[in-house]
Amino acid sequence: MVWLKRILLVLVALAVLGAVAYGFMPKPVAVDTAAVTRGELLVTVDNEGRCRVKDRFVLYAPVHGRLGRITLKAGDSVAGNALVAVLTASPAAPLDARLRAQAEAELGAAEAARKQAESAFTGAEAELSFAAAEVARHEKLLLSRNTTQEALDAARTRRTSAQAARDSASFGRDVADYRVQAARAALTAGDSAPGTVEVRSPVAGRVLRVLRESEGAVAAGEPLLEVGDPAALEAVTDLLSRDAVKVQPKMPVRLERWGGDSVLNGRVRLIEPHAFTKLSALGVEEQRVNVVIEFDEPRERYAALGDGYRVEARVVLAQATNVLKVPAGAVFNHEGAPAAFVVRNSRAELAKLQVGRRNGLEVEIVGGVTEGERVIVSPPDSIANGVAVAGR
Repeated sequence: MVWLKRILLVLVALAVLGAVAYGFMPKPVAVDTAAVTRGELLVTVDNEGRCRVKDRFVLYAPVHGRLGRITLKAGDSVAGNALVAVLTASPAAPLDARLRAQAEAELGAAEAARKQAESAFTGAEAELSFAAAEVARHEKLLLSRNTTQEALDAARTRRTSAQAARDSASFGRDVADYRVQAARAALTAGDSAPGTVEVRSPVAGRVLRVLRESEGAVAAGEPLLEVGDPAALEAVTDLLSRDAVKVQPKMPVRLERWGGDSVLNGRVRLIEPHAFTKLSALGVEEQRVNVVIEFDEPRERYAALGDGYRVEARVVLAQATNVLKVPAGAVFNHEGAPAAFVVRNSRAELAKLQVGRRNGLEVEIVGGVTEGERVIVSPPDSIANGVAVAGR
């Protein structure tokens, strides 16, 4: 019995010593980890944007007078040269020598602008004919396998762009004709008796906004309504100037959160050369640049979008597939070089990395870790090389 009691006391003492030793042993630090994976990496510049009609025309009252009620509503279709408003002109004062010379100069400028628009239209038609011929040539070459599908698709894209440029030039020619008529009317207004003046749409399209609906007196130059083709949409987003310098024409753009279930594809058409100052949400002045985006999708896919609708624009600066990547929060600077803590044998091991492209969420890994390993995301200050860790 004595020996049995002694053995029990020894076992209890050993258990107490073991518990005390275990209590003083360092416990693994709980950390968040992520796997090193392969996949697509996009480097983008993101910002809100809005849709707008490419060719927008604001119709103004050409003379002082009394406007009859405009019966058109936003969304109504109008044909080219369609009557949209009627004014009863106020009695016009005779033109003196200075005003007549000014009116004649404006008429001459309008006629010169019409000739310029005619030349632009002729050039656009020639570009369209050439692009159509290129498509036909590539279609024949594809049958004999002397070209590629990519080349044919590129030719078709150029034909679509040429068609849009030709339509825009046609609109410009119509507007130039309208301005010649307005300048001629202004020149002869002082020589004729008061009468009615008709305001006609320079292009076929739809009414975007009615700016003055009610009957009443109007001054010359007062806006009456806006006309355009809502099917000819583009998107525009304003980027910080330091981001805009990285953007080039034809760069792909992803349009998201526009209300549809899918992402719309587009391309950068123009980076405007003039920056402007804009206050941020925090009240900080920023220099921003408008980037104009053309849709690279059939109109049917974004038919629900209209003028002024909001989109999220992501301009793709670089795109790579099947690259090794880790979350950006796992990479930090160590002795002037990128590094990360890798979990190996339940311990944190410092690994120096060779990194490539970055976006705000992920970093491309060129060397230092292998696919499938786990790295510590946002490592706390208690993590050091060789510290025991446990994933949460």
